[in-house]
Amino acid sequence: MDAAWDAFIAGAGPAGAATALSLTAIAPELRVCLADAGQDDPFHIGESVPPLIHQFLDQLGVWWAFLDEGHCPSFRTMSAWGGPALKSNEFFLYVQNTGWRLDRARFDRWLAAEATRRGALPLRTRVRTLSQYGERWRIDCGEAGIHMARCVVDATGRTALLSRQAGLKPVHHDRLVACVGFFPDTGDRERPGADAALVETFQDGWWYTATTPAGQRVAALMTDSDLVRRLGVARLETWLELVAVTQYVRPLLSSERPLAPLRVLPANSRCLKGPFPPGLLPVGDAMSCFDPLSSQGILKALRSGIFASYAIVDRLLHADDGHGCARYAALIRQGVQGVPDHPACVLPSRTTLVRGTVLVPSAHSERQRWVRQGAT
Repeated sequence: MDAAWDAFIAGAGPAGAATALSLTAIAPELRVCLADAGQDDPFHIGESVPPLIHQFLDQLGVWWAFLDEGHCPSFRTMSAWGGPALKSNEFFLYVQNTGWRLDRARFDRWLAAEATRRGALPLRTRVRTLSQYGERWRIDCGEAGIHMARCVVDATGRTALLSRQAGLKPVHHDRLVACVGFFPDTGDRERPGADAALVETFQDGWWYTATTPAGQRVAALMTDSDLVRRLGVARLETWLELVAVTQYVRPLLSSERPLAPLRVLPANSRCLKGPFPPGLLPVGDAMSCFDPLSSQGILKALRSGIFASYAIVDRLLHADDGHGCARYAALIRQGVQGVPDHPACVLPSRTTLVRGTVLVPSAHSERQRWVRQGAT
């Protein structure tokens, strides 16, 4: 065997990096591997995140480092939802009054680098196979060798590669897809919605548009996969006909045709089904995916990584017989179901872990969910 780990994290996106950051903070004695396949997708839509990201990055201890990265601030979102009026959601009404438009590829690389700088050990590899080996997991990484781990974190994104190899299957809640095109950004911020992420509905779905850090403007048509086929919206000419009749999106596009062919991407909501095998925790999109309309994907990735770190510490240091992993699964699935609170507003506490629970300041009752779940 080439290496042994307390926690092997497959995938160095926001969920995997957050798991590693939280683990190195609350249990620095654990040996944590952060495995990265090292093949960034050059196609990134870009991502807008609400002001609440401040709290999650602060909890992970990287807020000030994030500010140094120079991502573009965002002060509102706008929508024409079910009617012609364009309405604004102003971030100045929030406690933290600034959202951000991220250079997603750069954000992911930065967060992973912070995790390794703070103690996680990087490994450039792609996992080939995963299998149980007694009470441990055997991870075949091809040329990078065979690795053994007491806990494995599946942070491989929508593919959920490790979870599927372990027999877990996703439950799909809808058939949403995105038909995406990119246009040059005019730089004109005088048109309605030009300075914000904007959503506009139409009969069979909705449009999303925003500027990207690369100096372009993304426009995405969101609809069900069966409608994509029936309406033919993946064909450029049909897509252009539909965007031409929008009231707010079309005036923001600087040219008649996109810079490159349209891309059709999955955007459906889903969650893994069934109990987790002992010591395996899916995080981020590997565990659950959400409608991008919520703009909560990165927040939920960070939150799942933090909760997963608590479950790992409970299992490895407090011998909780798997109860922490069960609590983790219940908490994430509550988020999918939307009960009892808006899941994106639940911030795990970074206070000390004691006997399998997190001691939480009483002044922040929403942070007690991990403790309350453990008491049920």
